[in-house]
Amino acid sequence: MNLPEVETLLKNAVSPAIVVSACGLLLLTMSNRLGRTIDRIRLLNREYVHVSAAHKPLIDAQIVSILHRARLIQSAILFVSLCIFLAVLLVAFLFLMPVAGIASGLPVAILFLASLGSLAVSLAIFMREIFLALEATAGEVEHTTNRF
Repeated sequence: MNLPEVETLLKNAVSPAIVVSACGLLLLTMSNRLGRTIDRIRLLNREYVHVSAAHKPLIDAQIVSILHRARLIQSAILFVSLCIFLAVLLVAFLFLMPVAGIASGLPVAILFLASLGSLAVSLAIFMREIFLALEATAGEVEHTTNRF
């Protein structure tokens, strides 16, 4: 392999590396959000023992809602992690193709599209969780204050 070929390989590997970097930031955001939902569930569980019987169904409903959102975040994390995995495979494949003598671009296209598809699914799930969080918050405010 000569220098121009190595240069081309490195240039081709930059795009998936940028995807990996961006996904790492998304993963950090999602992990922080998951941690906050888990912390909120733990807090509600501690409060549960001390509230009156009339308030227990409200806390139960909040816990169910937050658990549902936590599962959505978990799914989003799974898909963004899959995106990273596929992008890493793509980079490895880009470097191995010339060595193995593979000239077809089909495997590269499939890996890239699968990676982006996984990212799109992750973002759709994450956006759903964000909308559910806002709906739950609005419901709590409405119930407590009867303002909205």
